Amino acid sequence: MRDVLTDLDRVAHELSEGLPLTADALPWLTEQIRQDAAEGTFAHWGRSTLLDENTGTPMLDAPPLHVLQRWAALPEEFPATNAGLAHVYSYLLSTAATPYGPKRDRWLGGELATGLGLPAEHFLPWHRPDRRTLAQRVTEAVLPLLDQPPADAVLVQDGPVGLRTVVTAGGALVYGWPGRVVTAFPVDVAGVEGLRGLPVAARFNVVLDD
Repeated sequence: MRDVLTDLDRVAHELSEGLPLTADALPWLTEQIRQDAAEGTFAHWGRSTLLDENTGTPMLDAPPLHVLQRWAALPEEFPATNAGLAHVYSYLLSTAATPYGPKRDRWLGGELATGLGLPAEHFLPWHRPDRRTLAQRVTEAVLPLLDQPPADAVLVQDGPVGLRTVVTAGGALVYGWPGRVVTAFPVDVAGVEGLRGLPVAARFNVVLDD
């Protein structure tokens, strides 16, 4: 795992310096995105902007995002894109600072997985049970919570455009529409009460359909 993390850090740093992203830089990443494109994974996700909602900083620059979009068979656009591509794969390559730490920590750490009742290693990008991609594992874990929130959820809040926020008792926040995910990340359950006053339609970098 250390070698994979070293390679990921190196590529992310190179991208931040303006070097191009190539298909052989991180073969496991290229393979998973292309598999998701072929198997329709991204259809289960909404749209998001890559501009951090707190800093306004792009989490990934346009050139590497366009490479990811080509691998994913998605339109080349910036800063908006498919939320699965943005929040799952683009965040892995981001070195941008945020008030809450690196965006990729939700996949490299175990808090989100355990907050969903899964093993801590379940969202490690190179962990491939049954050859499922990272985006497939995330989709499988969080989409049912938007469709039917668990009875012990700490928060279930529906918005005027159908958006829904669900916070599990274990501390996983899931946001999106029934049938389409926007994002998921770990939260402190004790601080969730403050989310009740926020407008559901404007959270977490979501891009609403035109």
